[in-house]
Amino acid sequence: MQRYRTMKNIIHIFLALALFLFSTLPGYAAELTQRNWMITLVDTLGWSYGLPDEPQDPDYINILTGNRAFRFEAEDIYAQGEDNVSFMSFRNFGNFSGRGWLHGTRKPTAVHLRFTLPIAGEYQLQAHLRQAGHQFSIDGEVTTVDAKQKFTKVAVGNFHLQAGEQEIILTLPQNGSIDYISLTAANLAAITPAEGWLPDAPLTWDVVKTTMLQLLQLAELFPKAPTSQVIEAEDLAQTDAKVVVIPHLGHPSGGKWLRSGPTSAKIKFPITLIESGFYDLSLRVMGKPINIIVSDHQEITLEAKAYLDDYTFKSLYFFAGDNNITVKLPPGGGVDRLSLTARQIDTTMVSTLLGLDSPLGSGQNNEPGNRDLDNLTSILAAFGVKR
Repeated sequence: MQRYRTMKNIIHIFLALALFLFSTLPGYAAELTQRNWMITLVDTLGWSYGLPDEPQDPDYINILTGNRAFRFEAEDIYAQGEDNVSFMSFRNFGNFSGRGWLHGTRKPTAVHLRFTLPIAGEYQLQAHLRQAGHQFSIDGEVTTVDAKQKFTKVAVGNFHLQAGEQEIILTLPQNGSIDYISLTAANLAAITPAEGWLPDAPLTWDVVKTTMLQLLQLAELFPKAPTSQVIEAEDLAQTDAKVVVIPHLGHPSGGKWLRSGPTSAKIKFPITLIESGFYDLSLRVMGKPINIIVSDHQEITLEAKAYLDDYTFKSLYFFAGDNNITVKLPPGGGVDRLSLTARQIDTTMVSTLLGLDSPLGSGQNNEPGNRDLDNLTSILAAFGVKR
């Protein structure tokens, strides 16, 4: 498996090098696009293990945006011609996702689930199954889980998985069935231009600088804005939590705060920003775990104290316009306020930090060209950022 991954990585690097050499030939002056930069980032930083054999734009974007929530339909990833299972699509055993589901035989049946995982991490594995006695074998570790007579979503366990090709061997019990598996880990910080990735759009220095700042986590070197955008939780229109005044659990900024009851609660903070940029997010909360979802993408998990206290997350990137931050409280948890403080980014200093004081501008309209891409590749290789 490791040899296969190494060979695949060599192939990706070779293709990228071939494209670069071809682009420098006399008469070849094609404008670089964001796709070129996406490929350069993933390949140079050694993240290409998470790419399939024939990667497409969404595969690169998935890695760069840090998404780590995946669902794999069993009928799409099992070893066809090798596994002794039947494809079914009727709903007698409950609803299913995808095109259908796989059904075993009258005796235990092995199913080889093979897929590519874009990003490494500690993942929670869940499966949609029916019948008791399913055995999952992952890197030699065997776990047995039970489901009901109808399709049931069950937790299999937590597993540390490397990026790249995976094989999970599932032994179905007598007449057992599987619909899908899902793998979930906290999303990583996104690396994305201000308007999101547009593979066919021309590559600009603004895109390069923005993504490099995110990648190297340099935004926090710049000063904070003198004022912050503050939202008091008790002012939000919602029904999941109650407005309370409980002094011994902390000192809320407005005298009141929101607290969940015997069940968890979701509190959504709507935020409108005039311009895209880096912001420090601060929350005054209590309880554990607190799950924070930034703009429906990046997820942060916080183990807060048993009383209200402030927690700050530095240099998160937000797009201009409407955003939202969702705070999921555990039973008995609470939230008092949210604040966002912009980082005042000096574009001249950005060039200095990134070693781009005198960009070559060898492309069209003085934007990055092939020689610049070569220089940026050297800078990225020196940092060796992990994903």
